[in-house]
Amino acid sequence: MARRYMPESELQRELLRLLRPPSPRLAQQAGERARPGLAEVGRTHAGRPAAEVLAALEEVVRAAGAEPDRAALTEFAEAIEGGRNPFA
Repeated sequence: MARRYMPESELQRELLRLLRPPSPRLAQQAGERARPGLAEVGRTHAGRPAAEVLAALEEVVRAAGAEPDRAALTEFAEAIEGGRNPFA
C-alpha cells in the first residue's frame, strides 16, 4: 500500500487541502461531513479536560450521521487536552 505524504508545516497542509479537487463521492462520507466540526472542537477546546473534549467530539460525529468510535475519539480528546489539534 502506498504511503501518504504528510507535510510538516501547517502552511503546506493548508495549501494541500485547498488544492484538493472537490469530490462529491468523498463529500458523502460522514467523516468528511464531520471534519470541519472536529477541527473547530480541536481549536476551541484546546487545554480543556479530555472528558469535556470527548463529549464535544462525539456530538459532532453524531450530528454528521455517524456512530462515534469512542476509542479513537478518546485519543483525539487527549491530544486536544494537551494543546495539539489532530484535525488541523
